Amino acid sequence: MLATAVFFMLTSYVLAQDYCQNLSSNCGASPGWPFQSMCDTVDYVRPNCPEFCGDCSCAQDPRGPCQNGGTRGGNPANWGLNTCDCNCVGNWAGEFCEVCTVTCANGGQVDPATCTCICPTGYYGDDCSETCKNTDPKCGASPGWPLTDMCTTDYVLEACQEFCGVCSCADDPRGACLNGGTRGGNPANWGDDTCNCNCPGYWVGDFCETCSLHCFNGGQLDANTCTCTCPAGWDGEDCSDVCQDSNINCGANPGWPSTDMCSIDYVADSCHAFCSICTPANVVIGDCTDADSGLPYTVGQMWAKHDPIRQVTMICTCMAADQYTCVDA
Repeated sequence: MLATAVFFMLTSYVLAQDYCQNLSSNCGASPGWPFQSMCDTVDYVRPNCPEFCGDCSCAQDPRGPCQNGGTRGGNPANWGLNTCDCNCVGNWAGEFCEVCTVTCANGGQVDPATCTCICPTGYYGDDCSETCKNTDPKCGASPGWPLTDMCTTDYVLEACQEFCGVCSCADDPRGACLNGGTRGGNPANWGDDTCNCNCPGYWVGDFCETCSLHCFNGGQLDANTCTCTCPAGWDGEDCSDVCQDSNINCGANPGWPSTDMCSIDYVADSCHAFCSICTPANVVIGDCTDADSGLPYTVGQMWAKHDPIRQVTMICTCMAADQYTCVDA
């Protein structure tokens, strides 16, 4: 009885190992023997590649079927004794594709039935290690790939997942931007920076939390809106411009005779004083001249300049005629 049992065990092992084999790694490989038509035209192909040529089938392998979508045969990488080994899909592994090998990052949970990761909001990829991103700076750029209609092209869809709507920066795990900042939709931000905050105005920082605006000439900074309130005579976002109209037609007759026209954008842009966007006052231009830039400034006026030697920004103030001082910002 023992001898009979050993015989059947050995026979099963031999059948499992020798039942159907390709004897060369070239069987079905490319380059190699890529065409089954060669099984009938080249005499040495069929004897060396019986599984590839259809003389035997791994479907009848005595070890039985593979699990979880795995298949036997048809893989040039498996040859010789391994010809009919299971070809496992996805993250399945093991002799019968019975072992799930996936590891989920960033708090992702493994679904044991499918051997895939269920990712938390804001994370993507097979193992939840990726955030939403475009991998090419041309995504959404013009010229570049300016139209979402092109997302039907496979290489565009793969490279421009945020632009094409495959994922969304609204789910970014870092959370929302502040002060009107938004995530996504900016071709200048791509790769790992795809979902960085796009900050409006003078807001800067990872979350648009810092106001970078400096008000000159006595202007007062509103830290809540990151804007300057300029004193009479001064204009501009940082109060560094003199309050004046830039077009001789402002308030002229004929020309732009009525302040009612200040609601028109190009009128308001050209007629700051006439439209009361700033308050005119007598200021003297040219009391000080910056030695580096040659630009004129009036007494009390402040401006920023860069020290190329020390690589710092300085704030300069015109103190009196031809006299100004600068301190590090």
